[in-house]
Amino acid sequence: MTAGPTTIDGGLDRSVIAAATAVQDLMRADLMRLIGQEAAVVAAAPAGAGKSHFVAATVGRLRAEGLRVALSAPTNDQVQSLVERVKQLNPDLPVAFVHGQGRELPAEIAALPGVTQPPAADAQARQEPLVIATLDKLADAFLRNGLGGFDVLVIDEAYQADAARYYTAAAVAPTHLLVGDTGQLDPFSTLDDATYWRGGPEDPLQTAVGVLLRNHPGTPVHQIPVTWRLEPRAVPIARCFYPGHPFSAAVLPGVRELRLTRPGPGSQALAPVDAALDEAARHGWAHVTLPGAPVLSADPATAVIIREMVHRLLARSAQVRCENLAGFASLRPADIAVGVSHNDQKDLLRALLDSCGLSGVRVDTANRLQGLTFEVVVAWHPLAGAAVTDAFHLDPGRLCVLLTRHRQACIVVGRDTDRALLEGVPPATPGYLGFDPDPVLDGWHAHEGAFRLLEPHVIPA
Repeated sequence: MTAGPTTIDGGLDRSVIAAATAVQDLMRADLMRLIGQEAAVVAAAPAGAGKSHFVAATVGRLRAEGLRVALSAPTNDQVQSLVERVKQLNPDLPVAFVHGQGRELPAEIAALPGVTQPPAADAQARQEPLVIATLDKLADAFLRNGLGGFDVLVIDEAYQADAARYYTAAAVAPTHLLVGDTGQLDPFSTLDDATYWRGGPEDPLQTAVGVLLRNHPGTPVHQIPVTWRLEPRAVPIARCFYPGHPFSAAVLPGVRELRLTRPGPGSQALAPVDAALDEAARHGWAHVTLPGAPVLSADPATAVIIREMVHRLLARSAQVRCENLAGFASLRPADIAVGVSHNDQKDLLRALLDSCGLSGVRVDTANRLQGLTFEVVVAWHPLAGAAVTDAFHLDPGRLCVLLTRHRQACIVVGRDTDRALLEGVPPATPGYLGFDPDPVLDGWHAHEGAFRLLEPHVIPA
């Protein structure tokens, strides 16, 4: 099965999986039809759709057809993960990882049979059949060492890749496959005036997919209609970030379960925390709201209740079951993540969690959590305690990442006045000829939808 991860038993919606498999087969057929032409295929996926699995399986099929493939992604972590994924699905496939200075593969991945790390010039001289590199390194190797002549360029996380990087790497192959999650954060830029190019057909700050479709509107675009990460109760909120993209959960309702022991000592003082945990265990969601007040981004009260939430979750001997387990398994600290918007929030929470022995719990910003999966996520809402809305905190990609990392449950923490920030008329935003998306208005509507669907799960703190 190439639509997603293998499970040990039933519990899956076979009709959803069949629909996803049909779309994937159609994408591959389109790609094979276009081989040798200057053309591309786009695969748009929701959170947890099994993109990397699809990419690795597709690379294996392209190589089985004797095609020379360049596989790329924006970051070093992403391409290193792709090396591992390709080898998992295609153990006999030789892989040449071309890296920048000081960016060698981790030892356990480098030791996999058939994995080499040649210089770019050697990879080209040997006509390596499968080269994996970041977009930056691929472009650098093309310009400096003539690395090219591939039949297909495959880009994973193509909605995180900016157009400038795509321009410089695109010439390594005539035919491209761009795969990405449309709901994630857009590429980050440090430019002071990123609007200088806005609306231009060659805007270097567009996503790779955005510049491709603007200049080649006839490019086939396929929407993968499945999420393997999210279970059915999580899908309605996730759909707020993917307008016009229908998808369903691969797992059937009730297959996954978060089980907690009854509250023990200290339950009186921790009543709101226990109520939130129970709500999340029953329904997959809880929205904890502190009393409304304008606060600093690194608000101590919010950080403390998040710490108590994580500590109490483990203290209540949380267990999980799912389609991959024969029975219940204990929830480990590494199965939990806390998602935030700012580094000062991360630093504060890291210190608080470390102080009570919870160093194994991941705490990070939405940017760093993209692509990762956990059993339970506690999300510090981007608008928590804000006095006004702005483009950064309304970014739909940020909230999408925070609310779509979990398999079992997500607990959102904020203030009871946060939703009021979205009352009335949305803010005026600048318009640019030839530029269709409006991230602020898109974020306004996505936040409204998420707040509305979280309303039945509000727990006052």
